[in-house]
Amino acid sequence: MKKNSKGTRKKNILITGVTSTIGRMVAEQFYFDKSVGKIIGISRVDKPYYFNDYTPSRFIYMKVDILKYRELHNFFISSEFRESNINTVVHLAFVEEVSRRDLDPHTLNVEGTKNLLDMCLNTKGIKKFVFKSTIYVYKLKPNSPVVVPENWDLNFDPNAPQWIKDRVDADMLCRSAMENGNMDVVVLRFPHIIGRNINSQMNIYLNQRLVFKPMGYDPVINLIHARDVVNAIQYAVHADVRGVFNIRGKETAPLSTFLRLNKRRVIPVPSFVLAWINSVQWKLGLTDFYYPINKDFLRYSCVPSSEKMEKILKFTPKNHVRLG
Repeated sequence: MKKNSKGTRKKNILITGVTSTIGRMVAEQFYFDKSVGKIIGISRVDKPYYFNDYTPSRFIYMKVDILKYRELHNFFISSEFRESNINTVVHLAFVEEVSRRDLDPHTLNVEGTKNLLDMCLNTKGIKKFVFKSTIYVYKLKPNSPVVVPENWDLNFDPNAPQWIKDRVDADMLCRSAMENGNMDVVVLRFPHIIGRNINSQMNIYLNQRLVFKPMGYDPVINLIHARDVVNAIQYAVHADVRGVFNIRGKETAPLSTFLRLNKRRVIPVPSFVLAWINSVQWKLGLTDFYYPINKDFLRYSCVPSSEKMEKILKFTPKNHVRLG
């Protein structure tokens, strides 16, 4: 792994959304990372049992709601935060599940990101902010390139689903903060994440017993193992980098290939029929897959470019996804 060229000073890391599947994996990765000193993990819920095995001198869990600015401010001035000398923030607190009804996704996804960014920019000592973004921010069209670079058009369509708008807005908030001179901001745009207990839309889609596929389309897609997501975040924390990076997974193939390897029964249907079927399934609570945010990704190819990832971040995915 490429270490920070500015010295060997240990990273003291704040992880938001630490109770998510990826958050828990990131916490574990850094806990056993000898280049990391202290870790604070925060989330909106009470401390889960699985963090009890971590030594309090290395890992602290705190219940913090980043939507409440005063509560977030109080956390940043708390003795736990000050004594941990946090210099790096990994922001994972984002509503991935489209079907969540227990909170306002837009508020957490956008306002929460804004609150956290503002607090970090105004806190002396924080030198890096790493944000987990997604390729869903890109606008896909019939003439889109198969390999999508970081400077490709973002999806500013006013008719786009709110979930996608939130992802774009949060991504843009982080990009706008890159002009500051005190804190390096790194935005990592991940492809479809695959793994156990991962609630990504493509993970849900591929694992349906009966898969409806848009007739006449077979896009090339890229899948990334959850472990490589964690590894890429670790590289971004330690490397002397800033800016936007596409992250590419190890697996790239037509959608039909992944469906065949996963041994699913596939029924091709016209797009409007698929939309209707999914609408009925969604209303009845039979699926967490939401076609409106996936319709372009099931029709047009989207493989994130890997040039910056390989040449600047020096990251290479190593984990194959398991299908079937």
